[in-house]
Amino acid sequence: MGNDPLTIIAMTGQLAAISMQPIGLIRAPYASLTEVPRHGGLSPKVKARIELLPEFAEGARDIRAGDTILVLFYFDRHHDYDLVTTSRKTGQIMGVFSTRSPRRPNGIGASVVTVTHAAPGELEFTGVDMVDGTPVLDIKPVDTTPVGVT
Repeated sequence: MGNDPLTIIAMTGQLAAISMQPIGLIRAPYASLTEVPRHGGLSPKVKARIELLPEFAEGARDIRAGDTILVLFYFDRHHDYDLVTTSRKTGQIMGVFSTRSPRRPNGIGASVVTVTHAAPGELEFTGVDMVDGTPVLDIKPVDTTPVGVT
């Protein structure tokens, strides 16, 4: 089977566009992509914050300092992608889905961060690897329970 749009539609039933809106913005000390570490663990003391849009602030009411969260965001400064790229970690040529490259087909980033302060409409965190002004798409709790423990 091919990977043309008609084959994909035939395999899935229907291929529809996906539309999302940001729930907030990242406020980080990094103004450009060249300043951002390849992952937040490389700058454990650097803090940033998520400023939630007012209509989404209530959704974060139960997030507390010390919580580990997954922040899903949009790489808004990249509008093209490479399916094969050089890993910043190893220097090896790799498929983009095996890397943290921002140059991805759908431009979605994901970072696990630790909340240091929570206030209405704002979450401060460490583990920063985003540029200032990055749109936030979603926030999810990270379950730190070991696998196999209920």
